[in-house]
Amino acid sequence: MNTERIRELLGQHGYSLSRIAKLLDVQPSYVSLVVARKRRNHRVAIAIATAIERPVDSVFPDVPLYHGPLTTAEQRDAELARRLQSQGVIRRSA
Repeated sequence: MNTERIRELLGQHGYSLSRIAKLLDVQPSYVSLVVARKRRNHRVAIAIATAIERPVDSVFPDVPLYHGPLTTAEQRDAELARRLQSQGVIRRSA
């Protein structure tokens, strides 16, 4: 879905990039960059998709990062440590 269509659908649902930004406590310009695919942020993408009542993978079909579950840095670190430990690269998780 292109930037103009996302903005149009947000408007139809009573939202704007500024309102999404305020809800997420980020700058409106950052939300705009995510919509324009100049920055990646799973949380912002999910908020936009939720606001326009569409699956995130239909709003951002060109960004595979958004198609999986939202994970925290700690979860990703723990998963990497587990995989490294199973390969004998590290002895215990960090």
